Order: sequence, then structure tokens, then C-alpha cells
Amino acid sequence: MRIQLLSSLFLFSFGSYLYRVSSQPEHASFPPRGWNSYDSFCWILSEEDFLQSAGIISQRLKPYGYEYAVVDYLWYRKNVPGAYPDSLGFDVIDEWGRMIPDPDRWTSSKDGKGFTEVAKKVHSMGLKFGIHVMRGLSRQAYDANTLILDTTTGGAYEESGRQWRAKDIGIKERACAWMSHGFMSVNTKLGAGRAFLRSLYEQYAEWGVDFVKHDCVFGDDLDVDEITFVSEVLQKLNRPILYSLSPGTSATPTMAKDISGLVNMYRVTGDDWDTWGDVAAHFDVSRDFAAANKIGAKGLLGRSWPDLDMLPLGWLTDPGSNRGPYRMSNLNLDEQKTQMTLWAMARSPLMFGGDVRKLDEITYSLITNPFILEINSYSTNNMEFPYVTGTKGSAHKTTAHSQRSRRCLKEVGKSHAQFLGFTSCNHPKVNGWSIEALDQDLDQICWKEHMGSHEPLCLYKQKPLLSSYALSPFLFKLFQTTKYYYFHYVIL
Repeated sequence: MRIQLLSSLFLFSFGSYLYRVSSQPEHASFPPRGWNSYDSFCWILSEEDFLQSAGIISQRLKPYGYEYAVVDYLWYRKNVPGAYPDSLGFDVIDEWGRMIPDPDRWTSSKDGKGFTEVAKKVHSMGLKFGIHVMRGLSRQAYDANTLILDTTTGGAYEESGRQWRAKDIGIKERACAWMSHGFMSVNTKLGAGRAFLRSLYEQYAEWGVDFVKHDCVFGDDLDVDEITFVSEVLQKLNRPILYSLSPGTSATPTMAKDISGLVNMYRVTGDDWDTWGDVAAHFDVSRDFAAANKIGAKGLLGRSWPDLDMLPLGWLTDPGSNRGPYRMSNLNLDEQKTQMTLWAMARSPLMFGGDVRKLDEITYSLITNPFILEINSYSTNNMEFPYVTGTKGSAHKTTAHSQRSRRCLKEVGKSHAQFLGFTSCNHPKVNGWSIEALDQDLDQICWKEHMGSHEPLCLYKQKPLLSSYALSPFLFKLFQTTKYYYFHYVIL
């Protein structure tokens, strides 16, 4: 039997504080947490299903910090024969070419109310309301050549003695790569292009939106001009809106330098679904963005966070389908534990994607585990540590770069068992670490040996807040006994 060995070494520490004290509220002080409809409903979500889900989130997940309820894409598309994710001509738009909710699925949106009533109900549950939006202008509005709204006058945008329309601002050759019949960039160098974008986000604020997931502007579809202008608009609104980018196909830390200060979270991979290959692809990405000091960096009116994508756990649908939830996640329990652990250690936003109406106890325990959530919120200086590795309880120092970065397939015999290895700085086989108790609740651990030009590496271990850990016996022992944190994962 062939066994794959995936080895990842992540180091993190806990500071001696838990809450940031500030005279001004900060956006996204911690990685945002919530629920997104895509993994369970794709695009066919209805108002009834959404509000039912929001009620459950409020009751069962909000106590664990899951505060956003987000409607994913195509809420403006009519769910009729012939409509699918990249279809053309099935969207509901207003006279200004702006997307408005499909009134057959979102019944409270009739008479020009948009998402106002839905947002009010979500807020009454103690949650925050989010929506997914696409880049620029819809192909449908472009073909209809709708007028552009000037929100400063309430009428059509006028400049140079004429009214401006959709075909004046749309850049047809810059269509969204994965939805070419859907949306295109707008020319932000034109006053009319900026007026159109401004009218979109001011409308979202009027609806009561708290979170915007802006798609097809990052990664392979990078549009720094649109991101920059939208960020400027959001800063000027009298309503705080968290700004998220998606997807992150081919995203790099270098690319993130141009936008991380403009947003609050941004996807750094393509879509993550319930396959081990998708999960495994996030190890190197997490390492690279951590090494680039992008975790919790300065963002829009607060902080920004590299986003590893939603958690495809529990009851799901299929990507790009026209059906709702009908199956369980294909990840086995150990794979799910590994995903949840990595997302926490990388301090990714945690957006649960499964159907909360069928939230089983195993999935619930995974996404609400208090130790994992504490790591996600409060750990600091998280990185892959290149000097120490461990296998089945043993540990050794490696110095060669090729040894430090190994992530290859490896034959490890015919055992079907999976294991997680860990070590303590007190173990006789571990050299190079010093341990000092700063007080009864906090230990300082430093790597004593030479690290080239780097400053001595120190981290801190906080006393466990709980006496048990439901997610994994490994992590329970880790928090109870170890001063250095990492894991090896073996899977078929």
C-alpha cells in the first residue's frame, strides 16, 4: 500500500494579551468568522433558506465568533430553465445597470427594497450581513447600454455635455476569466466609470450590507485600479463594510503587497473543495504568506488577512451546480481535522460552507473547538519553522535547505494507521531550545543556536484555558505538555 507523507512544520506563539485596546474601532482586528452559502447552495439560495440558516448560525455558531452570514454569487439571477453560472440574459438589473435580487427567490426585495429587509432580519439576530459581488459591469447591462447613475444628483451622469452609458465605461476585452458572459472591468480613469462603481457600493450600504466579497479582481483577474477605487469608496461610507477579495488563483505575496492595505481579507488560492489535494495545496501557500508577514498586516481601516477559502465540511453541493445541498463532505475525519488545524494556525478567516440546517455533531465540534479558535484569533508570529522536524516522537535538527523544505511522497510501509508526531523542548533528543517561565501562565521558549543573520527566535506558550480538547488528542497533549508546536500528517 502506498502512503503519502505530507509534512508541514508550523510554529506559533501566544502573546500575554487577549484583547486590543483602542480608542477607535478597528476593522478585522482578528480573522473574520462566519458562514457563506456557496459550498452548500451554489447560486440557487432563496430568502427562506438563507434566513433559516441565519437563525441557526445566530443560535449555534455566533457564541463561537461566527458573526457574518454571507449570500454568495448570482443572487440576481433568475432560477429558470437555461440559467447557470455563466449564462447570459437571466439577471435582474435596475435602470442604472446595477444588480438587484431576483424577486422570485428574494421576495422581500420587491418594490426596489433590494436586500434591506433581509439585512434588517439578519441584524435582529445579532449577525452581520454579507453579499458576493462581481467585478465591474455585467454583460447584460453592457448589451442594454443602460445609463450611469450619478449619486450626487440622483440622475444620469453627465460630462462633456452628454449623458454616459454602460458601453462608454465597459471594457469588453477584460471579461472575467471564469465567467466571460457575466462581467467585465470598467474604466476607472473615466468619471462615469467611477460614478458607476460608487453607485454600486453606496447602494449596498443603503441596503445594510456589512461585508462585501468582491470577485474576479484578484489573482489571475487582478484589477488593482478597481480594488483601489472601491476601497476609497468604502472608506468614505458612513457604514463600516468589511472588504474581501476572491478568488486567489495564482496569487503571490508580491501581488498581495499591492492590495493588502486596501482590503480586510483576500483569497490566496483558487476554490477549495472537499478533496485532499485541495487541502494539501494550502500548506506551501500558508508558509509563503506567513513568511512575507502578511498575516494580520495593515488593511482597510484595520487589518487584512490571507484567506484560505471556505471550509467545505458537513452537508454540501457541487461546484457550479444548479442544486442545493445533497451530500456529505468527501474529506475523511482526519483530513477535516488537518484542514481545520492548518486554517487556524495560518490564521485564515474561518468561513464555514456546509448546510447549517443539517449540522452534525462531528462537524459542529470541529468548527467550534475552543482551542482551535483560540489559535486562530490570538496566536502570533506564525510561520513554518525550518530547523526542527519530528517523526513518531523523535526529533532532529536539519540545516540543509533541501531537507527543510521536503514535501514529497514517501513510502512508510504498509501500516494503515495515521499519526501526528510531536515533541517537547524538555525531551532529551531535542537540542537547541531554552525555556524560561515568565510567570505562572506564560513560558518563553527561545532557539539558542545560530540562525545566520536572523535575530534569536523566541515564542511564548500560554497556559491552556480548558482542560479538554475535543478536536484531537494530539493537540490536547500539545497544549498540555509541549513548548514547540508542529505536526506531521500521514494519509493514504
